Amino acid sequence: MIFVFIFLSAKNRGKNLQNRLFLLLTVSVTLMLVLEIPYILYNGKSQWAWLNWIINTLYHMIQSMPLVLYVLLVDSFLYNDRKRTKIILLKWLPFIGITLTLPIINIWVPVFFTIDAEGNYHRQFLLPLMFISQYIPIAVVLYTLEQKKNRLDRIAYLMMWVVPVPALLASLFQFLFPGLTLTWPFISLGIIALGLTFQHKKLTEDYLTGAYNRQSLDEYLHYKLLNCKPNRTFSAFLIDVDNFKSINDEFGHKTGDEALIESVRIFKSSVRNSDFVARYAGDEFVIVIDTTDQTSLENLASRIHQNADKFNASSGRFYNLTYSIGMGIFDPLQDKTIDNFIKRVDQDMYMVKRRKKNSQYMYDNKPKRR
Repeated sequence: MIFVFIFLSAKNRGKNLQNRLFLLLTVSVTLMLVLEIPYILYNGKSQWAWLNWIINTLYHMIQSMPLVLYVLLVDSFLYNDRKRTKIILLKWLPFIGITLTLPIINIWVPVFFTIDAEGNYHRQFLLPLMFISQYIPIAVVLYTLEQKKNRLDRIAYLMMWVVPVPALLASLFQFLFPGLTLTWPFISLGIIALGLTFQHKKLTEDYLTGAYNRQSLDEYLHYKLLNCKPNRTFSAFLIDVDNFKSINDEFGHKTGDEALIESVRIFKSSVRNSDFVARYAGDEFVIVIDTTDQTSLENLASRIHQNADKFNASSGRFYNLTYSIGMGIFDPLQDKTIDNFIKRVDQDMYMVKRRKKNSQYMYDNKPKRR
């Protein structure tokens, strides 16, 4: 429950949610590894039977906490919504309460495990319930990842599996072969791999919105240019959030930040996993798309606006999100450089904005494009 208290503490509101969850997850897994050390050293030694009771009781009390924290971490990666993650945590509190209580009851009614006079640990007939309780958060994570995989890029999606799958297999072997201590060492290896992914995200993503940052965009466009062929190029949107300054001035910078975050969610829900969504500058975003078909671009722009309309109709926010979208297909002969290409798309976007301001613009004289 200490972890729950820290998570909900108002003092930590300013910190990044994913950072806090990953830190709590790392600390909790480390604690589980530490608790396994005295078990290995003192199991079977009669003079330490009392310590074996304490260690195993604590072990079974908190073993579900890292897995619940992982559920919350996955949810935060998928939605990046602090309020939603807190609601998910509250839903898991009864489960946490049960897993904390059962080992305490076992002290007086040893139905899960017992320590004999020689200090040996023995499983009891209800211990399988302890193992099953570990599978519940793992199953939730696996189901969530499979259902919402379109919200993660390929690398992040694969890395999210490195904790639950080894945990599931190691826990199964540990149950079948008493005396093995595999679960937490395997999970710790998964945490290390996840930590490397976490650092990669920090280097490549915009801190606020979760879109790729400007440096990543520049590198990706350079890569696209090097691999570009006359018959296989790429396209890009340059998107400006309409009236963003008014949102900031009227409702405050925090609301402005929320508008940018929601905008990225709208963009990501509108495009494919393979499309590259990046924050260009301020309230401007670039989406790089692997297509040279103008109709596909028009349809994608229309889908972004439709998803924005759905957000405006259902969010209950004090502001509406609309966008001015400039678009272009890279032409190696005409553009020659990425700077020229972005400049051309930027000019297209400002032409859209001018038409909106002059009240002469509805669909830019083109079907399915605003």
